[in-house]
Amino acid sequence: MEIKEKAQEPYYPDGGYGWVIVGAIMLINVSLLTLVPCFGLIFGQEFNEWGVTSTQTSFLLHLHSSLYCSFGFFTSPVLKRYGMKPVALFGAALMCLGILLSSFATSYIHLIGSTSVLIGLGQGIVMPATYLGTYIYFKKRLTIAVSLTITSASLSPIVIPKVCDVMLSLVGRKYTVLLLFGVSLFSFIGCLLLKPVRRKDARSEEMMEVKGALSTTTQQEATTFFLQDDQKDPVYNDATVSKKSKTAVPIGLKLFDIFDLQLLHNTPLVIMIVGLGVSFAAELNIILMLQFMLGKLSLFNRSEIATAASIQSAADIVGRLVVPMCVHYFKVHAKLTYASALVVAILARTALSTWPTQKLVVYVVVTAIGLTKGTRAVFQSVLLPNYVDLDKITAANGINMLFTGIVSLIVGPLIGLVRDTSGSIIYALHSASLLSALCVVMWIIEYFFWERNNSAQVLDK
Repeated sequence: MEIKEKAQEPYYPDGGYGWVIVGAIMLINVSLLTLVPCFGLIFGQEFNEWGVTSTQTSFLLHLHSSLYCSFGFFTSPVLKRYGMKPVALFGAALMCLGILLSSFATSYIHLIGSTSVLIGLGQGIVMPATYLGTYIYFKKRLTIAVSLTITSASLSPIVIPKVCDVMLSLVGRKYTVLLLFGVSLFSFIGCLLLKPVRRKDARSEEMMEVKGALSTTTQQEATTFFLQDDQKDPVYNDATVSKKSKTAVPIGLKLFDIFDLQLLHNTPLVIMIVGLGVSFAAELNIILMLQFMLGKLSLFNRSEIATAASIQSAADIVGRLVVPMCVHYFKVHAKLTYASALVVAILARTALSTWPTQKLVVYVVVTAIGLTKGTRAVFQSVLLPNYVDLDKITAANGINMLFTGIVSLIVGPLIGLVRDTSGSIIYALHSASLLSALCVVMWIIEYFFWERNNSAQVLDK
């Protein structure tokens, strides 16, 4: 029993090689996340020539996001078996291949396969590995570590839009995307630096020996090893199936255990996941389509769109780096910060729909959207550890990504359909705002009818 307690005790370095892990994740993000943030800038003109509608464009980009999010669910058990490094290497290889093939795209269907499927699946494999790296190395400094790693996702989009604008004028789309492919190859260096936490004290060696012993036993033998002192309990004897009975476990129950679906009984966690998924899909649609919208709604040329994209990415970094530090200093609740970011984004889209051709207003709106995007990116990763234990983080993140992927594939094209059927981008902006507002209202209701009541019960006890 004493060994079990030691083996379950989590250890967080909160520094040391953890900062190398942070640097490795930053390199992975900077080198891989380049094509999709500039997709509208690179392919906008060709989509007009190909006759691609807003619904089709939204479907392509949301299919990428859906596969990225959904596949994170299935990556959870793979990470448990193979670890961060090989999983990250495989995911990075798929993303690099997707960027390479996108440079040779000659049709919408071609881009579905390269950008949506390959890059989406690769991102869904590599990103959970990077999340796990921060979760296992940091606890007290988790918010800072997450903000640093997620901030890196917006570093390259500050420069890349302007680089792409120049490259598109000089060498065309094919060689512009090939340049992004060359940049993506640096991600392999970051993947090779990933490794699990190593403990060097005597207690950790004892834990490693126990872990090694358990890996050679069956699940039932492991249960006997840890619970041998409890076997004298008649309740244990009545509730436990004997090994000799060899009762087959249904496949459904095995999958339930593998993916830790018992987390769905955690009502506050489920409400949080629903809110994160719906708001992510609604906000992402506007962010992905913004470069297309600015050309049609605000009458921006390609150079102005590139400038707006760079401003958005710079504001994104402030949201990822500065806002979390301020929140950490003033001890503001993560959920309140995330909900506030949604409210600011709603107000920004309302201003854009009211004064769409006022350049100053547009640049302010783009700044606000970038700021809230960065803030949400950090705190959607910080929220889940508040609802589950460390050993369930990967599973909870997988469930969240699966739900987000499904919702994204539904919500994104629906907003695009609103744009096509109404003939107005403004209605698409209002549709996204309505969905985000519903999430904020849902969390407010959940606070008063769940969290507040639970807090009162704890105080009564």
